[in-house]
Amino acid sequence: MDLILSDLHANLQALRVVSRFARRRGIRRFVLLGDLVGYGAHPNQVLDRVRRMRPRYSVRGNHDKVCCGLELPHGFSVPARQSAQWTLERLRMDHLAFLRELPQGPAWVGEDYQIAHGSPLDEDAYLLNPREVVGAFDGFEGPLCFFGHTHLPGLYELDEANHGLAWIRLEPDAWFKLRPGCRYLANPGSLGQPRDKDTRTSFMTYDPRHRRIRLHRLEYDWTSEAQAIDDAGLHPALSERLRQGI
Repeated sequence: MDLILSDLHANLQALRVVSRFARRRGIRRFVLLGDLVGYGAHPNQVLDRVRRMRPRYSVRGNHDKVCCGLELPHGFSVPARQSAQWTLERLRMDHLAFLRELPQGPAWVGEDYQIAHGSPLDEDAYLLNPREVVGAFDGFEGPLCFFGHTHLPGLYELDEANHGLAWIRLEPDAWFKLRPGCRYLANPGSLGQPRDKDTRTSFMTYDPRHRRIRLHRLEYDWTSEAQAIDDAGLHPALSERLRQGI
């Protein structure tokens, strides 16, 4: 069983809850889709935990690149740009090196599936409209790719034989069986900054033996996490996102 996490965004309280979930379930294989830092007020603490998890595989996100100095924050909003600079000034040297060494997606995880941060065609591109999604299926091999970046959980199902594309909203804690003959782009949502008007943290588990995916939503102490953002002097829009799940 693989635990699929994306867009942690330095949210320590959410990561603690998910770590406890994994321990209770005996899950030891973690796969990370990028944006480990940025926005949140606990970048060093989150990266300490991430590195102790010894992820099976990780790819970088756009905030990871900017927060470690690999790229400039072109296209970032004012809150995101401020947060990236704040994070860059506070990350330990070993964490800066860790982020700089994260690979670009898409990448294979074993022989089962691939992962990317944004589109498999462009790690910084959002997959939101059908035309972009259809094209993105050309960016990876095999039947399944997990991606993040949009903070919106669910999956795209491409039925190539019938030329059909569907966006499927998954019910939390219910297994979704992948259909033979179809290909999938699956998004676990954001662990650290949900944007679907649900304040609960969001992530997925994948069962490669039975080819099935399950979405999970868990309550966490977003109040203290939002307060930490405010106490750090970060832009108030970032704490408000946690309060409203937007």
